[in-house]
Amino acid sequence: MATEFSHLYKLMHAEYAIRGEVKQNLSEILSLLSKIRLSDIARSVNLSGRSKMNKQELAKALQEYILDSMFVEELLRLAREDEFSLYQVLIRESYVKDDNLVPGVCLFFMDNGLLHVFMDKDDKLYFVIPEEFRELNEQLDWLSLNRMRERHQLVLQYIQAVVHLYGVCKPELLIEIFNNQNHEKLHMSELLHIANFHLRRSQTYCWMDGYLANSYFDSAPDEFETLLRKIENKPRYVPNNEELLRYEDDFYFEMTPQLMQLRLFILNQLNDNSVLADNLIHDIQLLCSMEEPLQVVFNELERRGIEFQTFDQAKKIAHLVTEVYNHTRLWSNCGHTPAELSATRGNRVNPVILGQRVVPLKIGRNDPCPCGSGLKYKKCCDK
Repeated sequence: MATEFSHLYKLMHAEYAIRGEVKQNLSEILSLLSKIRLSDIARSVNLSGRSKMNKQELAKALQEYILDSMFVEELLRLAREDEFSLYQVLIRESYVKDDNLVPGVCLFFMDNGLLHVFMDKDDKLYFVIPEEFRELNEQLDWLSLNRMRERHQLVLQYIQAVVHLYGVCKPELLIEIFNNQNHEKLHMSELLHIANFHLRRSQTYCWMDGYLANSYFDSAPDEFETLLRKIENKPRYVPNNEELLRYEDDFYFEMTPQLMQLRLFILNQLNDNSVLADNLIHDIQLLCSMEEPLQVVFNELERRGIEFQTFDQAKKIAHLVTEVYNHTRLWSNCGHTPAELSATRGNRVNPVILGQRVVPLKIGRNDPCPCGSGLKYKKCCDK
């Protein structure tokens, strides 16, 4: 497996690699790049007048532009943790020979001209931060930079966590949550500065009508308005600091007892492949979080080759999926699960997924509907 990844990484790096002997001087390196590659870097750093420059002019202008301590410091503040760690390793060496560096970790500094990759005649990869940057590195105030990075990263964690958990969040609410969970207080001016500064790169959040919103809404503005209507006057679920920051990961979700029950049923009754079961659990949780109809879940089971042998299996899986839905945190509930929100209103939990239409196997029209409504199939989901 490691060999397969190494080969894949090498192919991806080859697109940017300079063939031949490793160079460490920025001027020499830039002279070896194609006009297209130089233009790409110039576009990334937003170099003015780049479209009118020839190759030599581009190389010279880029060298002057990127060899600036303020430019480098801004890049280091924008860098994500894995990118920043890689920079700290590479800056201490003349070059690093490594065929297993993940391309995604390298691209940010490569796109901005700080990092370059060479490939020798044996297709071995060498990663270089030019010597001029190593000299420039000594001029930086690393104590201040690290403190600033730490603060930025913490605020970013909260921004990403709330847009993943809630979908949308007023900046005032984020500040309230942050200040309740941290000693050093956050103010609006600082939040706006950090949020806007990091939007220079692609993020999982954006601004919409004064809200911090999940970037999903960039392509679905109508759903943004719908969500605002759904959450009006609903109480907000606010987990503790440790749980909230888990939502920084866009793929994080709580492995609830209901999900574990569903997984166990799949393994015991439908398919004993644990990898398939885990993938199904992930997909079903996602569909529930998106409030998809139960039929969509059954379509996913069918797509993955899951077949029901008895009507009771279909009925049981419908019940288990509905229980999962009822204990899934929803944007439309301000992060609450349907069960939690029902409990806060003093209501009995009524596990329903709207738009149910479940056809998991051949069902007689006079059979009980597997959705659990108590009606015959012909008078319920068969309509």
